[in-house]
This record gives sequence, C-alpha cells and structure tokens, in this order.
Amino acid sequence: MTTSTSTSPRPVVSRRIVLWILACAALVALGAWAYGLFDGMIDLRVYRMGGSVLLDGGSLYDAKLPGSGLPFTYPPFAAIAMVPLAAVPWGVALVVWTTISVLCIAALWRTSLPRTAWSFFTQRKRTTLLVALTALSLLLEPVWQTIQFGQINLLLTAMILSDLVRPQNARLRGFWLGVTIGVKLTPLPFLALLVVTKQWRALRNAVLGLLATMAIGVAIVPNQSWRYWTDVVMDANRVGGLAYTGNQSFNGFLHRLGDEASWVQPTWFVLSAVFGLLVLWMARRYWLADERVTAIAVMALAVLYASPVTWSHHWVWIIPLGVGLIRAVNRVWGLNPAVATGVLFYGLFVLRSIWWVPFRDDRELDWTFWQSIPGNSHLILGMIAFIVLAVTSRSLPKPTPATADQA
Repeated sequence: MTTSTSTSPRPVVSRRIVLWILACAALVALGAWAYGLFDGMIDLRVYRMGGSVLLDGGSLYDAKLPGSGLPFTYPPFAAIAMVPLAAVPWGVALVVWTTISVLCIAALWRTSLPRTAWSFFTQRKRTTLLVALTALSLLLEPVWQTIQFGQINLLLTAMILSDLVRPQNARLRGFWLGVTIGVKLTPLPFLALLVVTKQWRALRNAVLGLLATMAIGVAIVPNQSWRYWTDVVMDANRVGGLAYTGNQSFNGFLHRLGDEASWVQPTWFVLSAVFGLLVLWMARRYWLADERVTAIAVMALAVLYASPVTWSHHWVWIIPLGVGLIRAVNRVWGLNPAVATGVLFYGLFVLRSIWWVPFRDDRELDWTFWQSIPGNSHLILGMIAFIVLAVTSRSLPKPTPATADQA
C-alpha cells in the first residue's frame, strides 16, 4: 500500500519572505534616492568607518570621519560587526542597512501588538496592517531620525523586545540582550529588570552574551579593546554637546537649564537614581501581570531618561510604549479614550516639535519658558506616559505568590 506525502509549505513561506524583503529593499532604494539619503546617513558612515579602520589595521578610537570629525564611540565588537558593511560599496551598504531598519519597524509592531489584535484578521489583512503601520511609523520623529542618520536603534530595540518577550524557558533567552549591550552600552539597565523579576536564567544568558562580545573584541583587537573599556567608555564628551536639543534626557534638560553649573551633575545623578527606582517598581508590576511589552517599554524609559546622552532617535521605544499606553487606558477607561490616547501620543511625535525652537551653537541656553516646552517635548510626553501607566497599574491583577515565584 502506497502512502501519499504532503508537500511542506515551508519553502513557499520562505520564498514569500524573500520576495517581501526584496520588495522592501527596492522601495528603500527608491526612497533613499528620492530623499537624497545617499549623500547623508552620517551615523552609518561612522559605523562603516569603524569597520574600515579594522580592515586597514588603524587605531579605532583615534579615527575621525572625514568632513565631520566624528569619532567612533562604540565598543570594539560594534566595529567588528560593521566590517561587512565596510567591505561593500556605499550604495549597497545603505540599502541593506536601511532595509534591515525598516523590517525592524515591522518586527516591533508585530511583537508589540497583542495576539488578540491579530486574531481578528486574515493573513492578507495582517500583512496589509503591518505594512501600513510600518509606513506610517516613518513619520515619527525618532524613527525618521534613525532612518536618515543610518542609526542602529531600530535593530537594537527589535532585538531586545523580541528576545525578552519569549517564553521563560526559551533557549538562550536573554542572550541577545547581552549582545546589544556589547554593541551599544545603553541597554545595560535592562539587566536590572531581569534581577527584580528574578529571571536568573535570562540574566545569566545576557551576561554570557555581553562577555561573548567582549571576548571577540579582545581576540581580534586586544589593544583597542583595552583602551575602550578602560578609557573611552568613560568619556561622555565624545558623543557631542550635552545641551543640544537632540539630547532628550535628564542630563540634556539640566544642561540646557544650567549649562556647566556645579549643581547639574549631582542633580542629574539624583534624578536618574530616583526615576530608575520608580521605573523598576512599575516595570516589575507590569511584568508580574504578564504585560511584558509594557514592562520592557517602561524599563526603556529608565535608559532614555538616565543616560548621559539620549539623542532623539533613541526614542524609537515609543512604538511599544505607545501600545502599552493604549492597552492600559483601554483597560481602565475603555476603547474610545484608548484610541484618542494613541492618536494623540503618536501624533505629537509626528509633529517633531523639538526642532521648532532655536538649536545648535548653544542657542538652547537662551530658551524662554515657552520655548522649553516644545524643546523638551520627548521628555514631557514620556513622563506623561509614565504617569498614566503608573495610575492605571492599580487596575492590574495582583500576582499570586506562585506567579511571583515563577517570574
């Protein structure tokens, strides 16, 4: 008796994914040409410079980007990871890198939206919704800044979120968080979330991921690794002016108020410590209530506010943060207020109001009170979101002792 074998759909799915990626790359190339991005993307040029310096055997932390004088400010592993982009022509690197960033926008929406949101749609409608959300996200100030500068934020955010929302027993869960820290140190506070929620296996994997990136750096460029971890890592001035309006952090806000006054640094430290503890408390509450996306996005606020320098493009975390905000408002006040909240929250980031006021060349130091409102609008919107999430967290189901132990 002969048995019939069914054809597996996996190759079809793979071909479909490849076609979508190629279509995305074609649109990226067209958009980059239309918006003149081939002549810009200064951060991508810095990344490629790091890779090129390693290929040429030069000094990574003495190199300056021609025309701008920008240095390479990332760990050695980041430069090693950028070698493939440095080895191909500029146009190829730009299209590949931007395509990855655009696909990461889609990944952020796909991961952030709850499963119930997708269950109402057919596969075709899900794809249409995801494409629409991805395209509309390009209007958001942090997202567009990331794209036009060729920044790495979308990739790191997607890696962290996709890694930590996985099931507790998922293989190597947390490892990719450690890798992102080895590329750019700003995700380091996420380790505290793993500690307060007792995710010891994920914490171990994250530490292993970070150590792996450091070991690769030491193995390939030992002298430059030593220099980075003992000297460069402590030099915040390498990343640019702290008072610049693009620095949407507590430190940037305080420097715009007091410039180099002696009270600025102690105040920044106290504010960051207090806010960090509040964030940990609230992130833990959301995590124990199984609101993982919201918990991770809340934890990102600690990174954004407490970092010495948080450029506006680092605020791509508003994608999952907005989803968490909408879910919280819907849970307490209903659907219509939730929809209005989402439109208002994302819409205000579309306005890009931080660029409405005088900036650059220390003009931020002369802002009036009314100018400081749009000039610090990312910080204001983030704080409003935090307060709303704190208020609505009272409606979260209280975790049972078993749930807390499992977390």
